[in-house]
Amino acid sequence: MSRRRLLWIVMLVLPLVLGMGSRSNDSPEKIPAPLKKFRASFIDQMDVLTQCTNVSIDGETYLQGKRGEGNYTIGFDRIASVVLHLSGGKLIGVVKLRDGTSLELILNGSQKAYGFTGYGTFQIRLQDLKKMTIGGKG
Repeated sequence: MSRRRLLWIVMLVLPLVLGMGSRSNDSPEKIPAPLKKFRASFIDQMDVLTQCTNVSIDGETYLQGKRGEGNYTIGFDRIASVVLHLSGGKLIGVVKLRDGTSLELILNGSQKAYGFTGYGTFQIRLQDLKKMTIGGKG
């Protein structure tokens, strides 16, 4: 077999072989397992309510956002609810804390919230949510 022919075969087969391992981690059966267990209720942009256990955002039990030039991280144990809306192309989360105070954060809309429902797993991008209520540990 000539070198040129071998090179063509490799160039044709290599993308197929490399593409086999590039599947997304968005498998509906597998969601991140958080270390701490929290319950939450989600209301999406179509006003569908979903109640979940073992809730996380990208596998973590905190909310990250930006306020001014600072980056904030707030644990689920301090959050009562988050109301989300788009403003000027940014996802704004109005975070109500358990102590009654609230603050606005700019959130990453492509992050995903995950959880388990009574009928299977659940995942949703933050930008597709209207509200998230953290129900406490459980």
